Amino acid sequence: MSTVLVVDDHITNRELVRDLLTFRGHTVIEAHEGAEALSVAHARHPDLVLTDVLMPGMDGYQLAQELRAAPDTADTPIVFLTANYLPAEAHPVAEACGVADVLLKSVDPQTLLDAVEQAIATSDQAHREFDLERAAHARQQAVDAKLFERTDALAETAARFQMMADHSPVGTVFGDQHGAANYINRRFADIIGLPPSDLTGRGWLRCVPQDEQDKVLAVAAASRQTSAQHRYRGQVRLPDGSTRWLHVHVQGIPNDNGGSHGFIATIDDITTVVEAEQQNQAADRKRYVDARIQATQRLEGLSRLAGGVAHDFNNILGAMLGFETFVTEGITELIDAGHVPADTGRTLLGDLEQIRNGGHRATDLTQQLLTFGSRTHLSVAPLDLNQAIRESCDLLAPTIGEHIDVKTDLSANLPPILAEPGNIAQILLNLTMNARDAMSTGGTLTIATSTVTLEGDEENHGSGLPAGQYAKLTIRDTGDGMTPEVLDRALEPFFTTKSRGNGTGLGLATTYGVINQLSGSLRIESAPHRGTTITIHLPTAEDTAEPPPTPALQPAHGGTETILLADDEEGIRETTARILTRAGYTVITAANGPEALELARHHHEPIQLLLSDVVMPDMPGPELADRLTTDRPSVNVLFMSGYADGLINDRGLVPPDATLLTKPFTASQILTAVRTSLETHRPV
Repeated sequence: MSTVLVVDDHITNRELVRDLLTFRGHTVIEAHEGAEALSVAHARHPDLVLTDVLMPGMDGYQLAQELRAAPDTADTPIVFLTANYLPAEAHPVAEACGVADVLLKSVDPQTLLDAVEQAIATSDQAHREFDLERAAHARQQAVDAKLFERTDALAETAARFQMMADHSPVGTVFGDQHGAANYINRRFADIIGLPPSDLTGRGWLRCVPQDEQDKVLAVAAASRQTSAQHRYRGQVRLPDGSTRWLHVHVQGIPNDNGGSHGFIATIDDITTVVEAEQQNQAADRKRYVDARIQATQRLEGLSRLAGGVAHDFNNILGAMLGFETFVTEGITELIDAGHVPADTGRTLLGDLEQIRNGGHRATDLTQQLLTFGSRTHLSVAPLDLNQAIRESCDLLAPTIGEHIDVKTDLSANLPPILAEPGNIAQILLNLTMNARDAMSTGGTLTIATSTVTLEGDEENHGSGLPAGQYAKLTIRDTGDGMTPEVLDRALEPFFTTKSRGNGTGLGLATTYGVINQLSGSLRIESAPHRGTTITIHLPTAEDTAEPPPTPALQPAHGGTETILLADDEEGIRETTARILTRAGYTVITAANGPEALELARHHHEPIQLLLSDVVMPDMPGPELADRLTTDRPSVNVLFMSGYADGLINDRGLVPPDATLLTKPFTASQILTAVRTSLETHRPV
């Protein structure tokens, strides 16, 4: 194949031609203007020169003249490739210059390839003399024709500009370097409401307030180096007393000497746009608040469902683990007595251990569901949030990893919050682990605290928090961020974007539950590739009193007292009764409150302890305790529950000093709680 020299001052044009010719198998060399092309042609002797006509410096016409004048390039075929001249206009020049063909740059690729190959194939037959006089005449005719064409186009453009300016929906002002207007279009006069004669000179400055006018004048006088412009968007009082929203853009026009040639200003009446924006913002705000309310209601519904399911599962797990304990103890006794072979016994005990382990894992999950549903029992006390964060960060540092930079910005004099020490640790664990997973290649995790005073729901983005002082905890990462679809479901239990086996989807749900139970709020802001920011507001405590000491639990052993056991779950009732009976207690069981009162009425011996579920049909545990202790003041009370909902809802209110045992419990836990209740709270 042949070697083609492509000459064009635009690199994009050269690249297009080069790719096309190279694909056909030609070797392409390039030059960006005539002088360079002439040097390359003498050095490389191409088989064809494909050149633009109009170029800075030496143009295609001069290049053809020089190529024809040199002995080593006089016979080199030349093809003009132009965007400014039509082939009919350029052909006379081409013939006089000994150019083989003239092509438009817009020609289709196949035509270009055919012309190139035709010029190369017939290179020994082509006439390549350069007729200087004829070429100059042809060139002058082409230039004159193009000049007339451009003059007509310029006149048409001027007329079009005048028509556009007169009918433009935007006001337009031209002026000098002193800020005086020498042209004002019709629209600007209509916007201001004055005739053009009142707006020439500096009268046009009525479109900006007084304190903006000096900035506008500075733009008009600015030199090229400053590239000055000024924008103003605001309300302006017009001469008729009305107020309109205007958008004014003033741009300086530099001259060739580095000074100012003046300015151009566009003025748009955006009153209807701004009013629509304000209406849209109000509507967006309402939609946002409504969406927050709906999201809160959805989460509240999910939390009630989760709490109810977890409560029922806790009862089932309690019975299952209780019976597993009985079976384990029974098999162990049979092995010790020699009634079951040791190998068989160990196998059975191993199977029972798997059941026990599964039950404990299920218990952990139900506990997280209870936390999400705000149905765990908390013993809150004034807590130093900053200190809790420092302690948690020290413990979490190895888990977060060295590839993540952890920064803290903890506000001084932060008031204490009401929480359990473990609450903040749990919140930070869940949130920092999520942040770590979102920054797998590294990033920055920022934990900040501050004190804020909320004056109402509007100031708190629809969180529903009452007015007051709050401790604000912000956790921000630079990770992957969340899509709107993921963000909308982020707090739902069991929702996770992690692969199977790498997450339960309860981290954020549990965090939400803890914060909700602490009477706080949680807000998530996130977008793909922009990280995630979680903002938490927690009510501050009124004092800094130390938390009350927790009474020491008594060792797990039995007794001979009589216990009235009330629980509507048969499995829990049976396993609890068996544990207590085997420990030496006398147990009276009842399936509900009325039955318990009836049994107590017919039991003439003392009853030392009422062990009651909190939530039962017909009569809740607190009401049962009130009615029983009215007749038997010496009876101690111990409550048990799968969740703490009964402490606060309309089915009963447990006294603050009441003892609550959380289901499911082990034999040791129930015996310890019963013994502690009998010993600690025995009436004097």
